[in-house]
Amino acid sequence: MWGYEYIADCSYCNYDKIHSLENVQCFIDELCTRTNMTKMGPLHYHYLEDNEYNKSKDITGYSVCQFIQTSSIVLHLCEESRNMYLNFFSCKPFNIYVVKSLVQKYFEPDTIRDFYLSRDAD
Repeated sequence: MWGYEYIADCSYCNYDKIHSLENVQCFIDELCTRTNMTKMGPLHYHYLEDNEYNKSKDITGYSVCQFIQTSSIVLHLCEESRNMYLNFFSCKPFNIYVVKSLVQKYFEPDTIRDFYLSRDAD
């Protein structure tokens, strides 16, 4: 097996929590600790500004990436809908129940629709 990916589509998250980079950093830190992943460099993020186009497409908010030794953790946090999208990919296995519990703790979504994939090109 080449890699593992956990995908979570989270709806109606706590607005203050998806808008706080401090909360996002705490989530990433605990996620890496609890799944035994090694962060490679700082958290990368970009705020997609609050303008009419972004609001109409529900893309106002942060896009975040944490590179890890075995791949990456990517989050998209949408302020308008309060949705959060997570892609956690690693060639090292991890416990998806730990990831899901941390998503619940740090973002408080009303619902989580999630998928777990084993990735292999062969």
